Amino acid sequence: MVETSNKLAVFFDLDDTLYDHLVPFREAVREVLAPDEDKLDYAELFYTVRHHSDLLWPKYLSGELELEETRVMRLELAFAEYGLHLTREQAVRIQASYIARQYTIEMIEGVAEQLQRFISLGHPVGIITNGPLEHQTGKLRGLGIDKLIPPEMIFISDAVGLAKPDPAIFVHVNQMTGTSPENSLYVGDTWANDVVGALAAGWKVCWYNPRGRKPGTDHTPSYIFTNYKEFSELPLV
Repeated sequence: MVETSNKLAVFFDLDDTLYDHLVPFREAVREVLAPDEDKLDYAELFYTVRHHSDLLWPKYLSGELELEETRVMRLELAFAEYGLHLTREQAVRIQASYIARQYTIEMIEGVAEQLQRFISLGHPVGIITNGPLEHQTGKLRGLGIDKLIPPEMIFISDAVGLAKPDPAIFVHVNQMTGTSPENSLYVGDTWANDVVGALAAGWKVCWYNPRGRKPGTDHTPSYIFTNYKEFSELPLV
């Protein structure tokens, strides 16, 4: 167990919370398809990709689908909703380009300052993210987060054997870090995985909602913010 203080423990999601997932996706689609930019809403398309990813992920976790098949299928399904037929070759190429670009990502403006703020104030700070261990670890290294947060405070679903939105992963984090749910805060962007999952575990939740998404259920986040300047002004500590 990690030795932690009795200060508020702050854990962050990774994808679309610490860096903008849309950037590598958009560039990958441009590289492979060169689409008509006036007719393609990248943000909505990517939101649909993530939706299909969430739907397919349990099949990957159960062994029904291989990881690469899961990734390619989510693209095919999402693009089809927009009336865009992807060949299997195109889907594979977009996925390969998208993955490669995720290792040269940058933090969203203001993120580094907020991580440093909590660390300097002595708060336990960590990461909880869904995804394959090697892939998510590569992103953390690319962002330099591995130099700020110790490995024992980083929880990746495939390594843990639990995945959001299952509240059990948040319970596991509390057990492993010596923190309590009532004194833990989760910062994330996805309604079902981050807001609903963490609230179900008794955590406080900061919902990062830069694109003005509507709540998916009647759950109530502790705080909502659209950028990290707003986040810095929240009465968290």
